[in-house]
Amino acid sequence: MKTAVVYFSWSGNTRFAAETIAKKAGADIFEIKAETPYSSDFGKCCDEAKPECQGKLLRPIKSIEGLDLAKYDAVFVGTPNWWGTMAPPVRTWVTQSKDALKGKTVCLFQTHGGGGMQRVGKDFAEVIGDAAKVLPPKAFSGSAIKSSVAALEAFVSERTAK
Repeated sequence: MKTAVVYFSWSGNTRFAAETIAKKAGADIFEIKAETPYSSDFGKCCDEAKPECQGKLLRPIKSIEGLDLAKYDAVFVGTPNWWGTMAPPVRTWVTQSKDALKGKTVCLFQTHGGGGMQRVGKDFAEVIGDAAKVLPPKAFSGSAIKSSVAALEAFVSERTAK
């Protein structure tokens, strides 16, 4: 099964999770980047992102060079949990990619600062609809992500077992 990992990360926690998942799955990895990046200052980033998250708004993203979803059978999608939902650049990518994900196996993973899954999985499922076979999502603590390699690897093994 040919697998891709597509993710957005602001602080690096979701990036670490995505890299670990890609390595375990033997997957190609692609980063979602906002056309206008969020501020690197936490408070300012919150001021920018919170209204987008609460309004379920889309944030314009850059084209992901080299990503052709037709080449993949499975796609892991990674996001931070922001205000109980997925980060706006991920919502944008899933919205734009819904047709290309048709017939694929898709699995969401997210990192959080203590909130757990909250509405992330539910909101993701609403956006993607019935376009893909969506496997159960998984939440990982951002503050413990670097010591969660075994849990990330087990997540991949559980989701890719035939």
